[in-house]
Amino acid sequence: MTEFICHTLEDTRQSAIYFAQFAKIGQCFALHGDLGSGKTTFTGFLIKHLNKEIKNVSSPTFTIIQTYAYKDGEIWHADCYRLKSEEEFYELGLQEAFESCVTIIEWPEIIKEFLPNDTIHIFFENNSDHRRITSK
Repeated sequence: MTEFICHTLEDTRQSAIYFAQFAKIGQCFALHGDLGSGKTTFTGFLIKHLNKEIKNVSSPTFTIIQTYAYKDGEIWHADCYRLKSEEEFYELGLQEAFESCVTIIEWPEIIKEFLPNDTIHIFFENNSDHRRITSK
């Protein structure tokens, strides 16, 4: 198990840099945690580390998917919170993205049956004075 105790944004950035070493085309990261637990902040740090030219990373809460350039392809950042059906999952093209992009999925529980077997699951938990980020 990998664990980070984050007291500052810099701690969260360092945890994202650690996970960035596993990023490659075809890799999926599934981010689990309550609203406000730091998933989108972590993702911003991860994406900016993977592509140093990216300055702003926006939440895909309303657009569902944001895409960013990556070495030999793209990074897809998806927020599945609003998905209501299997058909919506297929319409978004996420299944193809799992093979051809680096994918980062917030609220992956909604599409858990579609996630690749080698998905890296990262869990976020807020405590009174720190954020805990773990991966099993």
